[in-house]
Amino acid sequence: MLSEMDGIRVALVGCGHGGLDEIYQSLKTQAEAKGWETIDLVVIGGDFQALRNANDAACISVPSKWKKMGDFHKYYAGQSIAPYLTIFCGGNHEASNFMYELYYGGWVAHNIYYLGAANLVRFGPLRISAMSGIWKGYDYRKPHYERLPYNADDLHSIYHIRELDVRKLLQIRTQVDIGLSHDWPRGIEYFGDYKELFRKKRGFKEDSEHGRLGNVAARDVLDRLRPPYWFSAHLHVKFPAAMPHDGASLRKIEFPADQPPVWGVEAQAPVASSSVVSPVSAPLKTKARSPAPANIRSPFKAEPQPESVGSTTDSIFDSHGGPSMASNQVREASGLDHERRNAWMQMAGGAAQAFEHQTRVDHQQAFLAMIQEMKKGNSETKAEAPAPNDAPKNDDEIDLDSGSESDKSGSGNPSPVKAAKLIIPISTDGSDDAGPTPEEPLVDRAVAEGMRSKLPSSFSRPAAPANVHENSSNNNSRPRKPVPAAISNKLTRFLALDKPHNRDDFLHLTNIRPFKTGVGEESPTSKSLLRLQYDKEWLAITRVFANDLALGDVAADVPADQGEDFYLSRIMEEEKWVEEHLVQQDLMNIPYNFQHSAPKFDPEVSITTPSSLRSTPTVRPPNSVSF
Repeated sequence: MLSEMDGIRVALVGCGHGGLDEIYQSLKTQAEAKGWETIDLVVIGGDFQALRNANDAACISVPSKWKKMGDFHKYYAGQSIAPYLTIFCGGNHEASNFMYELYYGGWVAHNIYYLGAANLVRFGPLRISAMSGIWKGYDYRKPHYERLPYNADDLHSIYHIRELDVRKLLQIRTQVDIGLSHDWPRGIEYFGDYKELFRKKRGFKEDSEHGRLGNVAARDVLDRLRPPYWFSAHLHVKFPAAMPHDGASLRKIEFPADQPPVWGVEAQAPVASSSVVSPVSAPLKTKARSPAPANIRSPFKAEPQPESVGSTTDSIFDSHGGPSMASNQVREASGLDHERRNAWMQMAGGAAQAFEHQTRVDHQQAFLAMIQEMKKGNSETKAEAPAPNDAPKNDDEIDLDSGSESDKSGSGNPSPVKAAKLIIPISTDGSDDAGPTPEEPLVDRAVAEGMRSKLPSSFSRPAAPANVHENSSNNNSRPRKPVPAAISNKLTRFLALDKPHNRDDFLHLTNIRPFKTGVGEESPTSKSLLRLQYDKEWLAITRVFANDLALGDVAADVPADQGEDFYLSRIMEEEKWVEEHLVQQDLMNIPYNFQHSAPKFDPEVSITTPSSLRSTPTVRPPNSVSF
C-alpha cells in the first residue's frame, strides 16, 4: 500500500550512455540495501542513447571512435524488459532521428518512456515536468528545422532547446513536483558547495563567471514552476543544491541521513526588514555592490526590492549574462571601485534594464559553513583528496561531457580577459548575426558597446526589424507576470548526477511525496494505480500550440509570443474540451502502445556505417500518431 508518508520510491540516474543493463543491476542492488522491495519509478537525466540498430548510430552526435551500440537494442527488440518503469529526457548524445519521431513523447521500448521535447506527465500523485536538449542561444528562437538526412550541423543543432517548447512550459499555472532537464539551470551552482564543484571540475569557475555554465531556459522554467525537486545530468559530476524562492531564508531541519546534507533545510518567509539573514541565522554585513543579473539569485535574503517575477530568457537571450560574483577575490581582481563599476554599467546603456536589480550580500562563507556543518552531522570527516583535475584525463569525458560540437563552451580554457571580472549583462537584438558569439567575453562586449556609443552614428548597431514581437529581448516595456498563486512552493532541492564508470555517483534513491494534492483529486492508495497519465493542463496547452509547431521545415517561422493573457483564455477553453472528451471518458492513462518503428539490431551491420544511411526512412510510431 502507498501512503502519503512514504511517498513514491524514485531512482534517479545521471547520464545513461546506453548502459541499461548496468543501471538496472545497480539499482536492484541499491534498492535491496535500502530495504526497498521494488522501485516505483526510474528517472534518467538524458544521454539515454536509444540506438535501435546500426543505422541510428549515424544520427547521434558522438565521434566515430567512441560510438557503441550499448544495450538498449535488446530492450527495443524485446530480448530484455526493463524491470522498473523508466522515463527519461533527451540530452545532447541521442539517436536524434528516433527522438524526433517522438516529439510529444512516447514509448521507446516496453516499460521505457521518452518525455519528448517538453512535457508534463503524472505518475500517481506526482506531476513531472521535463525539457530535453541543451542550451545554445543562437538556435533558441529557431524552428525545429532539421530533417533526414542530417548534415554535420544538423547533428548538433537538433538537440538545442527551442523557445517554442519552453514557451509551452511557461504557461503552466499549477504546482508541479519534479522538474527534469539534461543540463543544469543557469546559476544553480551558487546554491550548493560551488567551491568544491569548481575544485573538482576544471574550467567550471571560469565558465560560471562568464555566463557559459548552465541552461538559461531551464532556469526560466525553474523560476516559474518552482518544483520541490529538480534533477539534471550532463556535466558528469554529482552536485546537490537547495534553492529558495521569493527571498525566503533557509533553516536547518532534520533530514534522512542518506540524502544530500544540503537538502536538510526548509524555507522560511522573508522577514519584513532591511536586515540580511543567512541560512544559519547569522546576520551578515552588506557591502555596496553593482546590480546583479536576475538570473542568479542568492539563497540569502536581500534588501527588499520591488517584485519583478517573470521570464529571464528574453532579457538575456544570447547575452549569456553570468553571475555578478560576490567574492572578495573577484572584487580585488577587477580593480574597480564603486564609482567605476557604476560607470561600467552606464556603458551598457539601457540594456541592463532587462534584469531585476537587487543588492547582493557576501554570502559565500556563510553558505559554505552551513554546508560543512550539515556534512559533519551526516558523515565522518574525510581527508581531503587531491584535486581531480590533477589526475589523468579521461578521453571519453573530453569528447562526451558537454557535446562534441565546435561551439563547445570554454571549460578548461579560461578566458584570457583578466583585467576585470565584473560581469555586465548586455541584451542583444536577438539576432544570430548581430549578437556576439557565445564565447565572446562579456567584458569585451561591454567595452565594445561603451566605445561604440562614443563613435559617429554610422557605427551604431542596425535597428531591430519593425516586426520583432513584443516579447523579444530588446523590448522590455512589457510588464512581467507574477508567478501564479497556485504555484506556492518556496524551496527547490536540486541534484545532478554523474555517468557510469566515472568519478561520482550516477544513481540516487529517494522517496518523493507530492507537494500537495490538487483540488478534487485524491492521491492513489494502491500501487496498482501508479502508472503514467496525461496531465489535463498540459494537454490543453499542447492543443493551443499544436498549430504553431513546424517540424523539418527550414523556411518555417516561429510564431511570435502573444503573451500569457492571450494564451490563458485559449488554454481554459481547451481544458473544457479535455475534460469532456478525455477526463470524463477515462482516457487519461498513457496507453501501452509501443510498436517497432525501425528494424531491430543486426550485428552484421557495422556501427560505423557510412553517413549515406542517415537518409534511411523510419516509420512514424503509432503512439505518436494516436496522440
